[in-house]
Amino acid sequence: MSLRANETSASPAKKRKLAFTALPRSLSQSKPRTKEVSASVIVSLALHALVLFVLSWIYFDLPRPMLLDSILTLVVADEKPSVEAPQLDLPTDEADLAPAEMGELLSDLDLSEDLTQEPVESVQSFSTDLDGVDRPKVVQNPQIVVPPIQRPAAKRVTSKKRTSGRTGNGGQAADPGEHVNHFVGRSPKSRAALVKRMGGTDASEAAVARGLVWLKNHQRFDGSWNFNHAHYPACDCSMPGYMDNNPNAATAMALMAFLGAGQTHEEGEYRTEVLKGLDFLMQNGMEVESGICFYGNLAGPPTYYTHGLATIALSEALAMTGDARLRPVVTGAVEFLVATQELGGGWRYYPGQPGDTSVVGWQLMALKSAQYSRIPIPQRVFAGVDQFLVSVSSMRGSQYAYTPQRRAAPTPSMTAVGLLSRMYLEWKDNGRLAAGVRLLDEHGPDYNDMYYNYYATQVMHHWGGAEWDRWNLVMRERLIRTQIQEGHAMGSWDVADYHGRGGGRLYMTTLALLTLEVYYRHLPLYQKDRIEIPLLDKTQVDKTQAEPKTP
Repeated sequence: MSLRANETSASPAKKRKLAFTALPRSLSQSKPRTKEVSASVIVSLALHALVLFVLSWIYFDLPRPMLLDSILTLVVADEKPSVEAPQLDLPTDEADLAPAEMGELLSDLDLSEDLTQEPVESVQSFSTDLDGVDRPKVVQNPQIVVPPIQRPAAKRVTSKKRTSGRTGNGGQAADPGEHVNHFVGRSPKSRAALVKRMGGTDASEAAVARGLVWLKNHQRFDGSWNFNHAHYPACDCSMPGYMDNNPNAATAMALMAFLGAGQTHEEGEYRTEVLKGLDFLMQNGMEVESGICFYGNLAGPPTYYTHGLATIALSEALAMTGDARLRPVVTGAVEFLVATQELGGGWRYYPGQPGDTSVVGWQLMALKSAQYSRIPIPQRVFAGVDQFLVSVSSMRGSQYAYTPQRRAAPTPSMTAVGLLSRMYLEWKDNGRLAAGVRLLDEHGPDYNDMYYNYYATQVMHHWGGAEWDRWNLVMRERLIRTQIQEGHAMGSWDVADYHGRGGGRLYMTTLALLTLEVYYRHLPLYQKDRIEIPLLDKTQVDKTQAEPKTP
């Protein structure tokens, strides 16, 4: 039982006993003359006052400075047995004790918000020492044993249903919900129609095609991609990244670009490349007690970014193809996210660390992608994400900051992440989203922050209307104009991002491709006009939920 509970349940008499200690009778009846008070009484009085001070500090559960432990030891050692100290019902179970605050890792890397733009207040030191942090226990064999992915011959069958406008029903997250094909826009027929309808052009599609060729030419023999081009034979591309120890993240980003264009290991002209990439990811997850972790032995900022990206890529491949061999791996990745969500509803660099908006945004997209592939997500996980977003929001939810401690200093990039997250949590349009969209509209695309552009483009696309038309015209033409048009780097983009140094040219190119694929990569979440949403039939749903067959 905690001290707080004792304070509430104690009787008035007991409270008075805890709060006060009667003075000795001889002293209370004496006249206020200092000369008649002996030295021993003064010492006793001072000692009692000190005891009361210490006990009241403990009783009211006030923060305890390190000096207080020394005072407690001194009091216990010097207190005379004849003085009866108040008896407190102290907790004996460690669960009742206030947990020590975990030191926050405030160093950041290129795949997250640039900390140099926002001064950190009231932080005395920064730590990158993770030796004392509890990590998931790794089994002896860190690799996941899975059979190679086969190409099923079955064709996808879809039906159609009409839905209308801006709705936010807060549906049951634990249930994957209606059998909606969320990635139908990526099919060749739908893609062509959506490009025309949503603001794409032949030039934007040609830029996507060139970008995918560049990615194909930079895939390694083992099926992976790497942020550092020095690992590619005969590559003279400039601006390589320095995160060469993180092929999982690089591979996931490249796969997301292929999948976003409708290229899977079953259909499209890049079936071989996608197949090899998926095989690499599946063989390079790490099996832990709480599921499957994709950041392996990495530490610091890259960890959950890597896990979120890998989960998104594998989930999209599962949803687009129904290949049941992917399902156990995606399920394990989701289990890891569910098990390691911290109490405030977020994720950051290691399990249990208070979250930041940048990392949370990627994990939410991973969970939603898994949900679209018919994997149930507990409602409490999405409720936790919503709780975190509240803690970093301001102006009634129209602006967002990097961490709760910086709530008063929102940034454009974190506002874009926060608004997109709210959209995927099915926020109803009650003016808050409109206010946030208006801010992004006024700020416009940032030519030196592709991370911000990637998120803000999705927000504006989902929102639609004149705001989207203005944004798209600027963003689309900028990306088409800045794509490299000749040489070995043709189809890629030079790094133009505060956060892009670690990821280099591959990071910049994949974000640019995903941004140009926005017209069909995801169906708009907020529509003023009615749209046709294809549904998966029962045969296809059963296929995605089937257990993988033993080869």
